[in-house]
Amino acid sequence: MFFPLIPLASSVLAALGLYGLWWYSRLSREDQSKADRLAGRYAMSLYHKGVAQLTRLQLSDVYSRVKSRHFDG
Repeated sequence: MFFPLIPLASSVLAALGLYGLWWYSRLSREDQSKADRLAGRYAMSLYHKGVAQLTRLQLSDVYSRVKSRHFDG
């Protein structure tokens, strides 16, 4: 039986990306600045790269750390 893994994986990743954008847009300007600074720090400490140079997987890891450790309770 054929299982459409690629379309399913891309749909899940797209949904996660849209959720991230929605979450970020709901933050105040001050919290957005804080999240940007924290993401930059995590990117440098974990991968020794700037945020713009990260792979999608690395970027996902950085933003999930920022969100879960600093903005979720």
